[in-house]
Formats: sequence, C-alpha cells, structure tokens
Amino acid sequence: WSKALQQAFEKHLARLTASANFLLSWVDNPEWHAFCHDFIPAAKVPSQYTMARHLIPQAVSELRTAVKQAVKGHESTLQADGWTGINNHHLLAFMITTQTKIHTVNVYDVSKERKTANKLLEKLEEVIKNVNDSWGSKVIAVVTDASGE
Repeated sequence: WSKALQQAFEKHLARLTASANFLLSWVDNPEWHAFCHDFIPAAKVPSQYTMARHLIPQAVSELRTAVKQAVKGHESTLQADGWTGINNHHLLAFMITTQTKIHTVNVYDVSKERKTANKLLEKLEEVIKNVNDSWGSKVIAVVTDASGE
C-alpha cells in the first residue's frame, strides 16, 4: 500500500462522501472500519476532521479548477433559481451551461436578505463578472424563473 494509493483512496472517499450526500460521521462508522480492516487492511481511514478540513476542500478545489479549465474560452448561459428548504433557509443558486454541460457557480444562503429584484440583480451582476473574469467564460444569456418571491 503506497502513499499514492492512500492519496487516491482518500480522494475517492471525499468524492464519494460529497456525491452521495453522506454525513461526515459515516467514516467513523464501526462497520466501515471493519470493512476496511477485512478488505483493505493497509488503508488508513481518514477521520471526520480530516475529511472536513482537508480532503473535501482539496477535492472541491481540484474539481473547480478542472471546471474552470473546461469552460475557459467558451460562451455560457447563466441560470438562477431560488428556493426555501425544509430548514427555512432561502437558497439562491447560479449555474452555467457551457458546451451542453451544467456547472454550479455558487449557491448563496440569502435567508437574512430581503428578496427584491434589486438584490437579485446585484447577485446576478456579481456572478456574471465572476464567470467572465475568473472562469474565462463569456455569459451570453441569463435564464431565471418567474418566481413570486
């Protein structure tokens, strides 16, 4: 079991945790530890702390860099949608579509902000500037729904 295999194992665990929407506590589950002990005994199972502080942020950074490279130099359309979750948090999400692929740009918790057209316009302008400048993709259209909020 090499250092490279351990790093690949950790990277896959971080991506699995995020993509399956697992709670971070799953990595401390005794059944998971028993599974690893029996089938991949040389692997060091990362803790919740390591997942939250190092592995998941690193995976997000790598994915964000890859997405920015994929959209750089291409035109994109920006989509915005807001909703209120069961926890009463109001979220406002922005995604871009570039070359038929959808990428999340940002999701804001706007629960404490007034829901006005001017506030939405401010966020839209901020995201458009970010996509144009930092992502290197020119936003050519914006799509939103006709929400009453």
